[in-house]
Amino acid sequence: MPREALAEGVIKMVPYGDVFVTSFQQFWYQLMLFLPKVLVAIVIWVVGKSLINTAVTLLKRIEFKGMKLADKALDTVTQVVLVLGKFLLVLIVLDYLGIAQSLVNALLNGLSFAVAIALGLAFGKALEDDARHMVGEVKKHFNK
Repeated sequence: MPREALAEGVIKMVPYGDVFVTSFQQFWYQLMLFLPKVLVAIVIWVVGKSLINTAVTLLKRIEFKGMKLADKALDTVTQVVLVLGKFLLVLIVLDYLGIAQSLVNALLNGLSFAVAIALGLAFGKALEDDARHMVGEVKKHFNK
């Protein structure tokens, strides 16, 4: 019998164990490369949380004597600082880990636009009476 005929009749054994070992080695290698990043991200989280808590504590120490409205405003500011600080900290950690970078960038851009719009509306509303008075004065000068 020729050798070719023997080769056709023999089932070739595929080393499936080697495929598993190679895949496991690649997984282990990638995990070992990612683990230091996770440890640094945990350090960033702990330091960031302590800085946020320190900032909130310092804000709470500000005292306005006899002004209830100022105390309420201060409580509101501390809550905003706490929530925004934690939100930004999560985004910083996710960005460091390289997870969903386009999502992190979109959220940061949206947050900065929202703050800019809120500040613009706040200043616009606060200066509304002054602007109305100035426009009235300009109209008086043009009508003369």
